Amino acid sequence: AAAPAAPAPAPAPAADGSPPDTSAASTVTKTMDTNSLEYDPETMARYVHFYKTGKDINNPDSKDAPTSDVVPPPKKKLKKKHIPPIVLETRRTIQLCCRDNNLPLALRTFHKALRDLVRIEAQVFYQLLNLCDGTFSERTGVHVGTPKHPKKGEKEGEDTQPEAADAKISLKQRLDHAQQIHSLLSSLSIPVIEQAMTALIRLSSRVGDFDRAEKYLEEAEQTQQCKVKLRMYSCLLRAYCGELSSNDEEGVDENNTEGADEPITQERLVQALKVWRRMYDNSGGLSTGHPNYSNDKEVGKDTAKLFGEGIAPKISLTECEYAALMTCATKLHDVPVMERLFSDVADQVLVPGSNTTDIILDWFRSDVGNSANVSSALDHVTLPPREDPSLSTVTNVNGKGWHIHRGCTVELATGKLTLAAPECKSDNAIVTNDAQYRLKPVELTDRAWKAMRDGNSSIVLEGGVEGNLSKFQGGGKGKKRGRDNTGNHGKNQGQRNDNNSNKSHWRINAWKKFETFIEEHPPYNIVIDGANVGYYEQNFANHPKHVDYNQIDWLLRQLLEKPSPSNEHIILFLHERHFASKLAPFWANRIFQAWDGDEAPYNRLTVYRTPAGMNDDWYWMHAALINGGKETSPSVLAITNDEMRDHHFQMLAAGSFLRWKERHQVHFDFGPYNKNLRRREALLQYPNSYSRRIQRVGCDGGDGGGGEAIVIPLPKRGDAGRFADGLHVAEEGVPDEETYVVIQRVV
Repeated sequence: AAAPAAPAPAPAPAADGSPPDTSAASTVTKTMDTNSLEYDPETMARYVHFYKTGKDINNPDSKDAPTSDVVPPPKKKLKKKHIPPIVLETRRTIQLCCRDNNLPLALRTFHKALRDLVRIEAQVFYQLLNLCDGTFSERTGVHVGTPKHPKKGEKEGEDTQPEAADAKISLKQRLDHAQQIHSLLSSLSIPVIEQAMTALIRLSSRVGDFDRAEKYLEEAEQTQQCKVKLRMYSCLLRAYCGELSSNDEEGVDENNTEGADEPITQERLVQALKVWRRMYDNSGGLSTGHPNYSNDKEVGKDTAKLFGEGIAPKISLTECEYAALMTCATKLHDVPVMERLFSDVADQVLVPGSNTTDIILDWFRSDVGNSANVSSALDHVTLPPREDPSLSTVTNVNGKGWHIHRGCTVELATGKLTLAAPECKSDNAIVTNDAQYRLKPVELTDRAWKAMRDGNSSIVLEGGVEGNLSKFQGGGKGKKRGRDNTGNHGKNQGQRNDNNSNKSHWRINAWKKFETFIEEHPPYNIVIDGANVGYYEQNFANHPKHVDYNQIDWLLRQLLEKPSPSNEHIILFLHERHFASKLAPFWANRIFQAWDGDEAPYNRLTVYRTPAGMNDDWYWMHAALINGGKETSPSVLAITNDEMRDHHFQMLAAGSFLRWKERHQVHFDFGPYNKNLRRREALLQYPNSYSRRIQRVGCDGGDGGGGEAIVIPLPKRGDAGRFADGLHVAEEGVPDEETYVVIQRVV
């Protein structure tokens, strides 16, 4: 180990006689000025030489640099890694700068470390790049390793108070610092991870240096440690569309936004669409978890599968990127681009946010006149393939424009819309407020049905679906259970390969047996998640370990006693452990015998006991999906309050899955006990007769006639549960009831 450094001289008192400030932050602040920070080539070369060799190039005779603490690798692995105090102090100072969004102090600390030959850790370099971009100012609660509580003997708040940034640093200066840090990382052969590379791309995009942003993006795509993510492309795509967000943080010079005031051109839109296509082409394929993945990322383009594990999915745009592209298309009035974007939003966004709705309305407000001769950006770029049908044209061919009715109400039982007053009225058009429009149910496409069925089967047989690399099922249901010894998930991990193989064959045989059973079963229209019904409201003190069998029976009797014209059956799915004598009470045998008997009303009931080691959700989900999209089979409803977040988590088909829930899930509750019926009444909430989504509707009539219309749902309270990511919260001030925007074509 290196000899301890000599103690620093005591600081002199201040001019006013007050005690000197001995904090590390104050010492660094007073030694350097932000504007004087320069990256001297000799200093950088000296630091690179020290980082690689552990020796000071200016003092080649010294065995070790003063602060290097270079220790030969021990024969035995140390329990605790030895890190020099000066390295820990540098790390902590920059972490506190990240917490306080203090880039000037972080840069001064960084330059001091370069001069003093402090071995900076890779994570500190990454934090500096994100701090240059302003990442920590845009997100609250970012964990950067700072301690939450003071150490023993340290006073509360000592040396942890935020220091106000003493200078504003322009975006151009931030980019210059980030470039120097990136160049130093390259010289030190330290790979740049995705988060840091995203910071470089976003900072270059905000400055308007698109060539440099494209260069960083290309480097990221070729770096093994840089996993492709949406945010890496989103910042550049949105910058091409004119969303630079340069004034959204403190400490940034607002007078330096090169590219922010440039007008939107077709070339900029083409570049944005190329970024979209580039993201699609570079995502998917083998991920780092796949055993065939090598250091060459070109191998990642292979589509070979390994039981669904290690296959990354194609990345798709979110509402944020669609909004930016639609804004750009509206300014250029690019009809083909807007038709594609609007159709994608209708399929992938259940209820668009208020901002997205306003962007869509801006298009229809500006759609006046004939735009057939306007060239399109699609003439210069090929977008990712789209298999679902388009929402059709978004322009009025007669050039008369559209009438916009905002705040329209709907009749829940029929889906009939009541038009509100239009926004404006043109002189040469007749406003038809009495036109009758009715929302319709929009079912999933055959491709979506098949993808969901295949996804559910893949979860059962292979432990997961393509692209879901997590070890967990989601929904708090523990780890996945791999198909065989290649999966190594869940309880089978670490066991003998023969044992895994036997369990794999057993699972496959059990599932195939069920598939045969469900294909040969008489027509049914309802499946019931028995465990979800039985455990409903059972979370109380001293509650029994078994399900409430009476509660399940109450629901069954209410459904079965209703006449069924087509004599369709109901299937109850319940795990076999709930029928075991060790768990089920003696009085439940009478209920079991009634369920399995042929006497009315149970003659239309089938009870399927799901086997041990298998999730019962897989079974009723498959039964609900198997006949989807088939005209000859009845539509199947699933009675459950389960939000099925584990299927959201694994199936990677959030849009289709949520639309299926909207059309086929029945929620339930139980009312007070009815003495006459000798049971509690089940309160069932069936799906609406229509789909709450963007759709095109025709006019059903009315005294004033009227052309076709496009309907957009507006946010309402309670919409948070309708989104797969669980992050969307309806804006304040939204109504409790459903309201819509009706965009009526002027005839």
